[in-house]
Amino acid sequence: MDQRQINRLEMYQAVQSFMDTHTDIWNGVPVLVTFKNQFDEQLIKIRENQDSQEAAKTYLGTNKTTQKRFVSEKADILNDALEAYAAVEDKVELEQKAAKSFSDLYRLRNQDFIIIVNETILLLEEHLNDLQDYGVTADQITDLKNSFDRFLVLNGQPRQYRIAEKQATKSISELFDQTSTLLATKVDKVMKRFKRTHTSFYSGYQAARIIVGK
Repeated sequence: MDQRQINRLEMYQAVQSFMDTHTDIWNGVPVLVTFKNQFDEQLIKIRENQDSQEAAKTYLGTNKTTQKRFVSEKADILNDALEAYAAVEDKVELEQKAAKSFSDLYRLRNQDFIIIVNETILLLEEHLNDLQDYGVTADQITDLKNSFDRFLVLNGQPRQYRIAEKQATKSISELFDQTSTLLATKVDKVMKRFKRTHTSFYSGYQAARIIVGK
């Protein structure tokens, strides 16, 4: 990985972290959730591809503890919907399983955290049809899966969830080109919808998109 790629990777990670920190603002825009999932998948591939490249190790970016926080926040939001559904339908056991708050999840030991989050994802998928009336979408679950996969990668474990379609192995250069194109032609354009409604958020995104030391 050359210095130009390292600089771009830093920008990608800044964008990823910024968006994960402001999920509550953009998560209600389905097309943006889809593009964010694609972006996350690209970064996971880059991280997997760069494992043997010493120059990139300093720039692995998202801290494992920070990533655990992102996963806990997203799981908590979806758990609230699952808990509400279970309460309405009088599904006591399911309600108890879904009652885990952000703090309940975040304070778990990493191995217990992995078990519980995996169980949460399976429950969300199992009840997805019913949860759609409670505002839960398949893309939101995929978003949680991608964040969880990033945590697993940072924790030194293979990711559990992968995109459905099989793709040929891409070179690191191709991955960077694809990721930059995805941001420029899709994410950037959808982000413009927040230019007037969420000015600070939009400005923060623009700041994250700056490549330092081009």
